[in-house]
Amino acid sequence: MKSYIKLLAVLLATMTFLACKKDETTNTPKANLQGIYEGQWGSGSQAPSNFIKFEFKADGTMKRFDAQGTVIASGSWALNGINFECTYTHSDGQVHKIAGLYTDFEGIIMGTWGWAPSKANGGTMELKKK
Repeated sequence: MKSYIKLLAVLLATMTFLACKKDETTNTPKANLQGIYEGQWGSGSQAPSNFIKFEFKADGTMKRFDAQGTVIASGSWALNGINFECTYTHSDGQVHKIAGLYTDFEGIIMGTWGWAPSKANGGTMELKKK
């Protein structure tokens, strides 16, 4: 009888532990970020007014397009909470970086851009998910 009680106690403890396990969700911010984004960028203190378009893929890669839809750069991106960063290289070898904030409920990335390795020599940009 004591062995049945011990077995029952172990099973109960195991079931309680498994029931309290945090559920995995597929609706993570990273999953929501992937897609096509369009917006504007500005140089220095200039307000953003120049066309910019990106595609962010689930595997952490990205592409930048010109206004005609031609791929002009490729690179990688990362999202840590709401902090967004990406680095991409143009066909001429010029490297750009973006650092900003991502709002999941609006599908917006707002931040600054610059030439690598310093982001201080760029400007501001804003993107909206299409």
